Amino acid sequence: MIMRKGFFYLIFILCLTAGIFVWAFMMSRSYEDPYNGEVDISGDMEGLSVSRLPGYATRYAVVANKEEINAEKFEDSTYAAIMVNNETKECLVAHNVHERIYPASMTKLLTGIVVCDAIEAGEISMDEIITVDHDIRFDDTLAVQSSLSIGSKISVRNLLTALMLSSYNDYAIILAEKIAGSVEKFAERMNEKARSSGATNTHFTNPHGLDDLDHYTTAYDMYLIVNAAEEYELLQEIDGYTDYTYTYEDGAGNVWDDTATATNHFITEQGTLPSNIVIRAWKTGTTTGAGNCLTMNVLINDKSYTMMVADSISKDDLYQKYSILFNMAD
Repeated sequence: MIMRKGFFYLIFILCLTAGIFVWAFMMSRSYEDPYNGEVDISGDMEGLSVSRLPGYATRYAVVANKEEINAEKFEDSTYAAIMVNNETKECLVAHNVHERIYPASMTKLLTGIVVCDAIEAGEISMDEIITVDHDIRFDDTLAVQSSLSIGSKISVRNLLTALMLSSYNDYAIILAEKIAGSVEKFAERMNEKARSSGATNTHFTNPHGLDDLDHYTTAYDMYLIVNAAEEYELLQEIDGYTDYTYTYEDGAGNVWDDTATATNHFITEQGTLPSNIVIRAWKTGTTTGAGNCLTMNVLINDKSYTMMVADSISKDDLYQKYSILFNMAD
């Protein structure tokens, strides 16, 4: 009997010790950026499952859960909006920043980051030629796609540049499969990278961003992701292009030209960009579920700001919302 009690006592002590260790680990977790932290999702989107994540580090977040800041001009026409002064970490605009949204092609910021990591790790090179070995088709008839087909040959450089500028969805698939072997494995890398950047309310199932119930982010997470993307010189270089002309070879050996054009109207001068603003990093996105989206890192009078708007009305309204944000700079 005494031995049995001693055994149970030992088990109790071991369980207690393990519990204390897990608690200490959870409490001591940190991210590369001290403003990163896990967010307790309170919002919902129709048809989009919602779960709650542990460990919401309120002391690190730029914007508190449910906090609305200067949101009156965004409430009726946007799914979410955020503007942060990166110099002071002050949030100037916050609307639904911790609620899940579909990211559309803003997803490709994280795709580009993972591709750049693979290049830096020596897994692939910019000049490596990839041969398309299967047809790539999308259920969404509005999905932007290139003219590549089975047997086409194209460099990593051209794939990545046209992906970031013109948002060719098939280019995202080609790069993902080359680097990770499958879209699913590449998505795992994306989610690991998002989490290491503090974007813990993001879960991606693909590298292109077409609507999927399990593919989501938040405005706050996009703030973290676009700041992470700005750290990559290659992505900064691409984001500075208005257009990019390149060649690829089809399955019969014929060489074709294509020109990738930036989808950001501020880059192509379809939208008016004030002269005191310099764009550092950006990505647009448009799907039925996401509406019209744009996230950017900009310099306004040499001060750094991050902005993101997911507009529910139209592309024109999206750029009008950005005019409002520009005018709110300190």
